[in-house]
Amino acid sequence: MSELMNVETHGEGEMTHIADARTSVLRGRRGFMTTLGLAGAAVGVGAMSGCSNDGPIVLPNTTPTVLDVLNFALNLEYLEASFYLYVTTGAGLPAADIGGSPGAVTGGAKVNFTNPVVASIADQLAKHEQQHVEFLRATISAVGGTPVDMPALNLAAGGPVNNDATFVAAARQLETVGVSAYIGGAQYLVSSVPALNYAAQILDTESQHDGFMRELCIVLGVASPAVDGQDHPPTLAKIFDTDPVTGLNPVRNTSQVLQIVYGAGGSLGVTKGGFFPNGLNGAITIS
Repeated sequence: MSELMNVETHGEGEMTHIADARTSVLRGRRGFMTTLGLAGAAVGVGAMSGCSNDGPIVLPNTTPTVLDVLNFALNLEYLEASFYLYVTTGAGLPAADIGGSPGAVTGGAKVNFTNPVVASIADQLAKHEQQHVEFLRATISAVGGTPVDMPALNLAAGGPVNNDATFVAAARQLETVGVSAYIGGAQYLVSSVPALNYAAQILDTESQHDGFMRELCIVLGVASPAVDGQDHPPTLAKIFDTDPVTGLNPVRNTSQVLQIVYGAGGSLGVTKGGFFPNGLNGAITIS
């Protein structure tokens, strides 16, 4: 990792700017649909399948700052937003949301959904993830940081997403990784109560996404393979992705998350690959 930045304590005026930014970008969210159609087909998709190290991972002897973690999350939100926007509209994020020197996006394509529930959840996921990008960029700027530009993305890294079933399988995997990444990053946000609170709100939204996609997999008969050894794909026997002893959700540190999105298969020290062909932008880039 690069040299760490110092975190400053911000006054009430700056916190007001954060709250104003948050309010402006989160306004107008839609709720989740609660009824399911039964049409669908079973499918196995390897969108992010791989073997990530499940034990303790030795990272460089550094501690990421609040801004490091927020920008790490922003990279992941760029991926999610781009994925969902392409499958729903055939185009990605607008220029205002990706920075001055964004990377190219390849492999994205619009999906012609046949199930109205799948089409609706895809639209809502696209809107939420774009809002998360805008929210994180506004928050990082409000606390004196610089949001990283969107890195180059290869949306086809996990294989084709071209129908309802392959979309549901891939979206379930994306949301599972996102939830665990926010949990893993929380420990580095404790010095900033606003940042910790906002990350918790995004985590709750991602958890709703994850739970709904798990339910869709079961109801529609879609197989969504495990992304690593901690992941438990949804089945009737084990609907939720929880530890069998503690009942808690998996936690992934930045290395474990990067092993998955880089397609690194459990390897440490990888700096690019998979969905991020040139790596992430920011201070946290190494698996």
